[in-house]
Formats: sequence, C-alpha cells, structure tokens
Amino acid sequence: MNATQNRPRARFLSFILEAAKLFGIAIACLLVIGAAVIVSAKTGFAVPARWLGLFYWTCALLWFVFQQHKRDLRHSRFWLALLAFLMVHVTAFAVVLRAYAAWRMLWFMFVFMIEGPLVLVVLDNIVHPRHNGKHV
Repeated sequence: MNATQNRPRARFLSFILEAAKLFGIAIACLLVIGAAVIVSAKTGFAVPARWLGLFYWTCALLWFVFQQHKRDLRHSRFWLALLAFLMVHVTAFAVVLRAYAAWRMLWFMFVFMIEGPLVLVVLDNIVHPRHNGKHV
C-alpha cells in the first residue's frame, strides 16, 4: 500500500478519534449536570445555574485551547501555564459569582470571546517563547 492509499484511512481514523473525544466530553458534561440534578433532588440543595454555567464555559474554553494547542500537549511548560491560568480563571469567577448573584448566563459567552483568544496568545508565548535578539 502506498502513501496515497493511507491518507484516506488516516483522515478517517482522525475523524473517528475526534468524534470519540467530543462524545466523551459530552457524556462527561451530562454526568456532571446529572449529578447536580440528583444531589439537588435528594438533598434539596440547588446548585445555582451560574455555577453550572462556569463549569460548562470552562469546559468549552479548555476544549478550545486543546484544539489549538494539540502539538503542545506533551510540553510540561504548556500544562504548568494552563494550570496557572485555570487557577486564576476559577478564583476570579468564584469571587465574581459569589459577590454577584444576578450573573446572567449570556455573560459567560462574552467573557469566553475575550478570554479565549487571550489565553491562546499567552499560552503560545509561554510554550514557544520568541527571543528578540536584543541584549541588554
């Protein structure tokens, strides 16, 4: 078999793996939401929608980052930078969501649109630093 015959097979395998990953993410999200519903029904403790929104949009942001940084998943510098970003992200949202109970779900989308590209640029600069050539 030559290389041209392997390309369609490799593309199909890549498609299947991507579909399986997306399906796994969807199942994980459904399990978390289902667990929140069960806990709420059994205990009477209702998880506010804004916290579920934080979970959902953080997962979406992670998916976005992983899609753009597939080649960097083996770099420890990537994972350290991502962990630092997640700590800041979750801490900042915890402060905001606790202080402002009237947070609207739509606002997560606007934050995502600003935060997503910003995170990609920062991660790219941390994982692949560009040296200027100028010495002080």
